Amino acid sequence: MREAALELLGRSDPCQTLGQVLSLQDSRSGSAGWIQAECRRLQEMGRLEGLSGEPGEELVAGADEVGRGPMAGPLVAAAVSFRRVPWLPGLRDSKKLRAAHREALVPWIQAQAESWSLWVVPVETLNQAEGTIHSHSLGAMRECVLRLDPGPQRLVVDGRFTVEGLDLPQSAVVGGDDRCLTVAAASVLAKVHRDRLMRELDLLWPGYGFARNKGYCTPEHLEALERLGPCPAHRSRFGPVRARRPSGEAVQGLLDLEP
Repeated sequence: MREAALELLGRSDPCQTLGQVLSLQDSRSGSAGWIQAECRRLQEMGRLEGLSGEPGEELVAGADEVGRGPMAGPLVAAAVSFRRVPWLPGLRDSKKLRAAHREALVPWIQAQAESWSLWVVPVETLNQAEGTIHSHSLGAMRECVLRLDPGPQRLVVDGRFTVEGLDLPQSAVVGGDDRCLTVAAASVLAKVHRDRLMRELDLLWPGYGFARNKGYCTPEHLEALERLGPCPAHRSRFGPVRARRPSGEAVQGLLDLEP
């Protein structure tokens, strides 16, 4: 499956060839030595999840979320399942990859995964009194796992908490997005999808720099919030947003951010 997927990608989308992905690394990337070292690194990551270079009987999934900390924009979760170690050069925690590398990895992840899914928690939901960002994060990952087809036999979750409401063995791994292949792949899918949504929000609500700051509390964003006030993309639970709401009223507006 992996070889067929890579061959198909190379034929159908020249911009995503292996050479293009490797060129996103440093000058050593094209060397045979680097490729061998990268294969060993991916194999080592896979061992933590019970994955090897050959297809196994157990289908292992990883889940991660992006967007717990911003004061604007949605929360996005992803789940990815593999039956063997995929060939995903440079895969690691999405926060440690350049945007172009993350974008380049997405079709490779989707082609080699047994299944993958995304789930978006919109700002309207995050602004409701019910639930916390923690419960929304775990709930979003649960929705992703439930939508994997075929369903996994085991789940690895980034962080210290497992996901309730799933009838399968789970492992919570601190730093899993940098240590586990499935979780790292989920991290990349979630990050790329959320970044795209934030670029859309930047067009809907210009002036806040959403395409650059992704909704986080940067000096640019705080200055724009002071100058413009909050927009419907802002999370009302954040102090800087609450402080700038007219008369303490909630910001009104609907955002269509479902994948």
